Amino acid sequence: MVETWRGIYPITAFVRDALRKTAESRPPGGMSLPEQTLLTACDFWYVVNSGRLPEQLKTDPIVQLMSAQEAFARLGAARIASTLRAAVAQLAREHSPVPVQKIAAHIEEALSRTEDPVDDLIAKFAVEHMRIT
Repeated sequence: MVETWRGIYPITAFVRDALRKTAESRPPGGMSLPEQTLLTACDFWYVVNSGRLPEQLKTDPIVQLMSAQEAFARLGAARIASTLRAAVAQLAREHSPVPVQKIAAHIEEALSRTEDPVDDLIAKFAVEHMRIT
């Protein structure tokens, strides 16, 4: 059996690191929409691929999932955006909310099989919308 590689590609790590440095050097709210979109997508993709989503979603899961959904939609990752939109709907159910841990596990499993070329979309978006040096 071949083990599936889980992680982020070097370009995604590069973009994430560059944007983290940018965020640290600016006042809160000082990033452009493309920069924030990329940072949100890169951070979320990193958390998912490192198996840390359940831990990450302990605080404000709906807000985090909605932000990630918007970021992935802007990147063109429609399948991921759809998966996250469904997760938000499950968490928001009033009568029988689904536990965050169960939602996180489902998201990680679904995104491990996504056909969206996330790392390629991140690289393309970065090239089209900003200059990262």
